[in-house]
Formats: sequence, structure tokens, C-alpha cells
Amino acid sequence: MRLPSLDTAVRTARQTLARFPMAMLSGFIAAIAAFRMIDGPSHDSQPRLLATGVLGLALFTASVTSAERRGVAPRHRWIVDLAVAAGLVLLYSASLDWTEDHAALRFIQLLVAGHLLVAIAPYLTSQRLDGFWQFNRILFLRYLTGAFYVTVLWAGLSVALAAVDKLFGVDIDSEMYAHLFAFLAFVFHPWFFLAGVPRDYAELESRDDYPAGLKVFTQFVLMPLVVIYLAILTAYLGKVIITRTWPTGWIGYLVSSVSATGVLALLLVHPLREREDSRWVNGYGRWWFVALLPSLGMLLAAIAKRVGQYGITEQRYFLLVLALWLLGLALYYGITASRNIKLIPMTLCAVALLTTMGPWSAYAVSRRSQMNRLDGLLEKNGMGRAGAPTTARGTVPVEDRREMSAVFHYLAATHGPEAVGRVFDLPGDSVLAWSDTLQNVRDDDVASRAMNRLGLRYMNRWERPEGTGTHVWAQRQLPRSTPVAGFEVALTISLPATGWIGTATDSLEYRRVEGTVVMRRDSTDLITLDVAGAVGVLLNADSLQGGAGVMLTEPIVVEGEGGGYRVRLLLDAVYGELKDLRFIWQSGSGMLLAAGFR
Repeated sequence: MRLPSLDTAVRTARQTLARFPMAMLSGFIAAIAAFRMIDGPSHDSQPRLLATGVLGLALFTASVTSAERRGVAPRHRWIVDLAVAAGLVLLYSASLDWTEDHAALRFIQLLVAGHLLVAIAPYLTSQRLDGFWQFNRILFLRYLTGAFYVTVLWAGLSVALAAVDKLFGVDIDSEMYAHLFAFLAFVFHPWFFLAGVPRDYAELESRDDYPAGLKVFTQFVLMPLVVIYLAILTAYLGKVIITRTWPTGWIGYLVSSVSATGVLALLLVHPLREREDSRWVNGYGRWWFVALLPSLGMLLAAIAKRVGQYGITEQRYFLLVLALWLLGLALYYGITASRNIKLIPMTLCAVALLTTMGPWSAYAVSRRSQMNRLDGLLEKNGMGRAGAPTTARGTVPVEDRREMSAVFHYLAATHGPEAVGRVFDLPGDSVLAWSDTLQNVRDDDVASRAMNRLGLRYMNRWERPEGTGTHVWAQRQLPRSTPVAGFEVALTISLPATGWIGTATDSLEYRRVEGTVVMRRDSTDLITLDVAGAVGVLLNADSLQGGAGVMLTEPIVVEGEGGGYRVRLLLDAVYGELKDLRFIWQSGSGMLLAAGFR
């Protein structure tokens, strides 16, 4: 076999660029977006542009291969390319109005559908499975080979850059390594991958070769692992039935992982089902799905219980749809013993596309479910209905407050302030103004203010019920300059440590006593500084949430006089516990000022 020369590599690169111009343009756009994210500061539009570019890579690749197999000349493909480009522009524009969570989920859906389309687009109308399998086998191995090359190139070039930096004193920006990886991932890898996309589709139909390494990996590594995991799941199902307990939250990940691995193994061994020495593979293709049915039943029962308790969210929606899709495949292949492997990526692509838009989409269904859940909680506690709620007139149970808080957090994080505004019949701009009144270092401001408008305190999912205590802290932002006019001495202190402040001839002892700092002279208490009370006045219960961190613009000031002395305590940081909505001070640091020494 002749090794490719440099001229051959350059010529292949040019041919690939001419064959997939729009796909490569999408790769360059993705790389530019990645560069801008690395250089910072990152803007919300940049990851959306990156995802759009990667999606364009997949869609334009599928467009070219589909047109080639159908004999459409390149000069006649511009209409489809123009439509795809316009769709991507509209998608990117629409994504700017989505929240980060919403954008991440929807782009993942579209990317899954786009990459599945690469696999099935040339063979949508074909009944021949041999060419379909060979085409995707080449793409799969080419992708893995490209990923290996990218890893080796990035590691090698990174070491080279580091050597130039250390040996020759050339200043190499640390961001250069990230830039290098982005270029290799979004330009080199797609270019290498696309150069290996088959062009002779008729030749693929006549091929019957099967890589020996792939056979060994699938038959002796992948498939035994699937059998082991499936046996563990079946045994766990027996435990669930015997002990009459509900499956743990892990069951969704386990069943999904086993199913994905099993389906991949089935796709990889497909050609072996016709060979005399591997006829057992044909039985695996049918009975694996049958053996999966009990685990799918357990998964569906666990999902139903979670949905009944907490409603539908996008993650539960996707897990439910995946379970139903797998159930449909298991029943179809188990009953018919079909060998049509093309059905698997085709139906998954259709499911991914159908669930991304419309009133049946993951986002519309989840939003309705959570709004109905909140509506029921409001009505249960005599607080009106969603759209016209009223403030709480009595005690609202802790669990109900926690559930309301979770719904508001979900609505704000996934669907934005407009979704929260619908609960109060207010526009999104009004809801956004709520978050300006707090400077907490967390992302629950909108949800917290929404609960506050209902006369309730926000509870995050980690917070324990009142009475059991939750840790809170507050800290002053920089700069920390402290005015000392009117005082004789100043001392930086860290409480609860005990110490002394004063002059060479007179001094006061300070010590923490429960929620106060007591100033003493000659074992006599002269001044008591109520630190816990000052913190409680400055920071309301809405700010002092379990685990919350509050950033202060000014120090917490506590002053007192007694015995001819005057002191002022300026705390830049406090730490304590919230119990029964009362702040229990435990420690702090700042500056202690004093005057009146003899």
C-alpha cells in the first residue's frame, strides 16, 4: 500500500472543500465562536453560534451525501443549501431569546437529529441494508480515527509550544492551547472526516468485508458487557419485587446506558447475522430486546411515580420518550424478528425532531405540567390560582413551600422570567426588575422574589425545614477601606477568638458570648454588641436562605458605649446558622474601633 504524499493530501483537502463547502464553512464558524468564547468575556450568543455551526456541519453533510446518491448535480443543490442556511440563521436568531438551560437542551436534541440524519439521509428510500451498514461503518471508524488524530496532534503540539516557551523564552499565551484544540476539533477533524465519506454508493452495496478488530471488539467485549449489565438489572428487578420498594433514581441512567450499548452492539454485528460461523448473533438481535422488556417496565414505573410526585420536566420527558421508543423497538423486533437495522436511527431521528417543537414538545408539555403543579399547590393552600395568586393568609407546610420554590426555580431557569410573569399576570420586564433588589451570589433571585410576593420564604432543595438549622453567610465586597475618624485605636479581629484592644496604659478585652461581642475591663462587662440582632435587621429572611451567600456593599456596623468607652465593630464577613427564621451568629471578621482610653 502506497503511503499518501503531501501532494495527495493537499489535493484531497481541496477536493473535500469543493465537495462539502457549506459543511466546512459551518466548521469554520464553529471554530471562530469557540475562539471568542476562549478569549472572553463569553457572551450568551457565542455558545449558541458554536452549536449552530456544529449543527450546520451535520446538515450540510447529509444534504451532500443524499444528493450524490440520488444523482443530483452540484449546480442544482444550491436551493437546498440556501434553505438549510436560512433555517440555521433563523434557529440562531430564535435561540438568543432562550434561557441557557432551554438552549442547551434544544440544541442537544437538534444535534442528535442532525447526526442521525447523516447516517440515514442517503438511504431513506433504499431497501438495501448492506450498503447502509457499510456506509455507516466507514463513517463510524473514520470519526474515531479523526478523534484519535486530534488527540495526538493536540498533545504533541501542546508539548512543542510548551518547549518553545520554556527553552527559548517565547511567551506563549495559555489560551493558545485552547485555540489549538478548537481549531483541531472544529476544522481539522471535520475536514479529515469528510475526506473519508464514501462517494461510490454502488460499490458499497457489493462489499461484504467486516473488520476483524470490530468483530473481536463487538463479540468479545461489547456484547458480554451488555449481557452482564442486563443480568444485573434483571436481578435488581427481582429485588424490587420481593422487597416491594420503588427503584432508585439511578435506574434511568442504568437502563438507558444498557439500551444504548445493546443497540450499538446490534448495529455493529449486523453483517454477521448471515454468516454460518456467527448465526448465534441472529438470536441475540431478537432475544436481547425481549430480555430488555422487564427492565423497561421497571423504568416506566419509576418514571410514572416521579411524574406523579413532581410533574414533568424536560429531563423526565426525554427519559419517558426514550423508554417508550425502546419499548416500541423491543416489541417490534421481538415479535417480528426483523433485521431492518435502518429502522433504529430513522425512528430515533424522527422522535428527536418531533419532540423539539409544537404543543407536544418537551418544553411545552413540561411548562404546562409545572404550571398545573403550581396551580394545584396555590389552590390547596387557599392562595388563589396561577394567573391571579394571592398572598398566604396562614401557615403553608414546608413541603408545599419547597415545591412552590422548585417550580419557580424551574420556570425561571428553563423558560425565563416571562414564564414566572404568567403566574402573576405580569410582563417579563417586571419580573426581571425583582432580581435587581438582591446581590446574592446565586441564580435563584427571580424565584426567591416570586415566593416573597406570595408572602413566603424561598426554600432551595438542599435546605432543611425550619427548626433544624441551615448554614448562611454574608461577605463584604472589595474595596474594604474603613473610616476611623473619632476613634483612638483600630484592630483587625477574627471572631470568636478572644483578644485585647487598647493603648500602652489601658485596654479592653473582647470576647464572643452567644450572639454578642462583650467588651470587658478588669473582669467587668462594660459594653455588649448585639451582632446577631444587627445581622437579622440588615438581612431579611428572604436573603438568609439555607446555603445562600449574600454579598454586602457596606460592612455590618454594631456600636456601643459604657464605662466611659466607645466602640464600633465593623464586620466584613459573618457566618452562622438560620434556625426558626432567626440568625444564630457563630463567627466573623472585620475591624474593631475603640476610644475613651485613659
